Amino acid sequence: MRTKFQLWVESKKNELEKIYIKMEYVKHKNPDERSIPNPSTGVIYESECCLGQVTVWKSRQMEYEVVNIATEEIILWKYIERLPIEPDFNEILKQFFHVLQTGVKP
Repeated sequence: MRTKFQLWVESKKNELEKIYIKMEYVKHKNPDERSIPNPSTGVIYESECCLGQVTVWKSRQMEYEVVNIATEEIILWKYIERLPIEPDFNEILKQFFHVLQTGVKP
C-alpha cells in the first residue's frame, strides 16, 4: 500500500508544484523498518495558507490533516481505518487538497 501511495505522490509532484504546493517526505529517525511493526510513509504539503500531512501505514490505514498557517488551527482531519486494495488517491484526497489550497474549513 505504501508503495502505491509513494508512486501516486511522485506522479502528482509536478502538477502540485504548478499550483504552488510544495511537498516533502516525512523523515523518520529510524530508517530500519524491520524493527517497526506497522511502518508508515508520510508526506508534508505546503501551500501559501496551509500545511498538510498525509500518512499511509503498511496496514492500509490513512490519516490526513490540514492546519491553517496563520491561525495554527486544524481545519481538516480524517482517519481511514482501511483503504481499499486499489485506492483512488485522487478521489480520497480531493477534499484534502481543496482545503490545503483554499484554507477554508469544509
